[in-house]
Amino acid sequence: VMDLSNRPSFISDLRLQGKDEEMVGDLSVEMIQHVFESFVMNALITVHFAQSDLLETQQEPGAGASSLAAARALGAALRQCAAVDPRRAGVTASSKGTLSK
Repeated sequence: VMDLSNRPSFISDLRLQGKDEEMVGDLSVEMIQHVFESFVMNALITVHFAQSDLLETQQEPGAGASSLAAARALGAALRQCAAVDPRRAGVTASSKGTLSK
């Protein structure tokens, strides 16, 4: 989930710790969470990573695969959030003033 709201928040349930891998390339597994959190806080966006549970027959992915999947998902969500919606005719999307009490 992503929101370009200028209200930074990062929530993640990625399961990277406790895996056999200590490093992903030149980066320690401990730093991966920090990289995502730093990006979110400096970009002033809200991001929630939710790692889905696998079927019992599938093997849990390693930290490298999980990190790469999260980075790709972040990029795809950012691309979608930043895309101009031609249906809005240049008006910023907002629910302000439209929610009933």
